[in-house]
Amino acid sequence: MLKRLLTASSVLVLLLIGMIPAAYAQTQESSQQSPIEVMDRVQISDEELDNFSRAIFQMLTIEQQFQENILQIIERQGFSQERFAEIYQANVQGQGNPDAQANLNISPEEQEKFVQVMEEGKQIQEESQEKQEQAIASLGLDLNRLNEIGAVIEQNPQLQQQVRTRLEELMGE
Repeated sequence: MLKRLLTASSVLVLLLIGMIPAAYAQTQESSQQSPIEVMDRVQISDEELDNFSRAIFQMLTIEQQFQENILQIIERQGFSQERFAEIYQANVQGQGNPDAQANLNISPEEQEKFVQVMEEGKQIQEESQEKQEQAIASLGLDLNRLNEIGAVIEQNPQLQQQVRTRLEELMGE
């Protein structure tokens, strides 16, 4: 469980760090500063690094709950994970190609259950996003500051290691 959570946290950190520069660029369109210039002007206190790590941990926990809830909904509708994934893929491909759905022999009942899962999943996703935003705010951070910190961490292997260490400590609690 800890290894799975640790692996997932590493993936989440990488995903967040990957998204952060794009979000940060949107907030800084007028200044056109390079990541090096951002690093030079952004100072990160130990408290902010702790809060950033806690925010990542809380976001990871919320994401894990989201995934578990989605799996429960899928199973409650009578789908295996594999069958749901097949129908999902056929629906994605079927948006431009109606033959994709026909090739999988998706019954009207399965399609109806699929739509129900997607509707419930969307609601749970919105709730999860709201919880994540609240978690960030409860730590005294806002999205802009989270993005700034993430941009600096992305460019600094030492800070990346510090965040990993803090996450490992949080997972051990």
